[in-house]
Parts: sequence; C-alpha cells; structure tokens
Amino acid sequence: MKAGAPRTSTAWAWAAVAGVIVLLWLAFSVKVPEPLPAPALPHPPRIRLVDPVVASGTLLLDPAPLFLPTRYSSARIDSPPAEPGGNFAPFPMKKAFSDAELNLSLPAAAPVPRSPADALAGDPPGAPFIGFGQSNDIVQRIDRRAAYVEVLDAGTGRSVLGVALADAQPPQGVAWQPMVLMAAVDSAGLVGPLTPETRSGVEDVDTYFERYLADDFRIGQRLQPGFYRIIVGP
Repeated sequence: MKAGAPRTSTAWAWAAVAGVIVLLWLAFSVKVPEPLPAPALPHPPRIRLVDPVVASGTLLLDPAPLFLPTRYSSARIDSPPAEPGGNFAPFPMKKAFSDAELNLSLPAAAPVPRSPADALAGDPPGAPFIGFGQSNDIVQRIDRRAAYVEVLDAGTGRSVLGVALADAQPPQGVAWQPMVLMAAVDSAGLVGPLTPETRSGVEDVDTYFERYLADDFRIGQRLQPGFYRIIVGP
C-alpha cells in the first residue's frame, strides 16, 4: 500500500494538469459574441449668427404690399391729447356768412322735366332709358278661351280657319297637348266622324273635342268641300 501511494499522487497530478489544459482549450475555443456597435448620434445643428445687416436687407426686399405697416414705414408716436377745441386755437375765426345779410352764391335754377321719361331722355350717350315712363301703349285684354282650333287644307297646308273656342268645356285639371284630327267635308257637311291623327294624351279630351267640333261647333258647315287637318290646342 505504501509503495503505491506515490503513483496515485502522480496520477492525480497528471489528471489535474490535463483538466486545466482542457479548461484552457475550452476557454479559447468558445467565443463570446461581440456587442453590436452603437448607432451614430446625429450631428447637433450648427448655430449660426444672423448678420443684422443681412436681416435688414432682407426686410427691405420683402415682396409684401407697401401699404402694410412695417417698422420702417410706420412708428407709434405718443403725444398727449389736446384740450377740447384746442386743435383750432391757433387759427383765427373766419365767418362764411355775414351777420347782417345772407349772401348765397346759388347756380341758376334748372328747368324741371315734365315726366321721368323727359328727364332720362337727355342722359348721354344715346339716351339708354328713353323707354322708361312711357304710358301711351294700350294693352289689349286677351279674351278668355278654353281651346284654339286651326283648320288647314290637307293638300296645300294653307290655313283656312282659326278660331278661339270660348264656350268649350274640356275636362279640367288635366294637362293635354295639341291634337290633330282629319275631316272630309262635302256639300252636306262632314263625311263620317272626325279621325284622330295625333291624340292629346288624355282620352277624355280626345272624345270631348271629337264630339264638340262635330255637333256643337258644326265644323262641317263652316268649310268648303274637301279634306282638312284640324289642329286643336290649349
């Protein structure tokens, strides 16, 4: 046992040396990642001093309208207000009219026009208001009518009759458009009923005027023998 003790100590010493070598090898083999470089800081803004001469020149060349006040064109003047009436104290009083007699230099009286139209007639150029104030036109009153009928010759298109229908009573409260009827006339009157060519858009109006023109208006007795186009409108 005593003879083997030195060998055991030597073995442990070599094992310790080997362990240290292994630890050193691992220390050099494993690399710790290097930290990322910090971002570069922006350069601080450079502070430049403004030359007062340059600033004054810039203000003088300002394209702003000249009527706007600036420190070059306006200034505040502090002045004490004057006493009431003191602004006119240095000026002597001068009367416009005499105390004894009223002397007024008035122009000669102008003739007064008889009507507004006469006053505007001389206004140059060309009297543009010459028609104002005219009252000599007589407006004729328009007779009441319920419809208007015009008869045209079917062959020539010549108008042979035009009459305003005052006693006609078509259906009220409806809007209708002009209608066209065809008629054949001989010496005894209408040859058959009126034939619609263009309707009014309202059936009651068509029926009414077909009967009214034939029976009440008696259009067959008003026309010479021939063929006609009868136009009936509001």
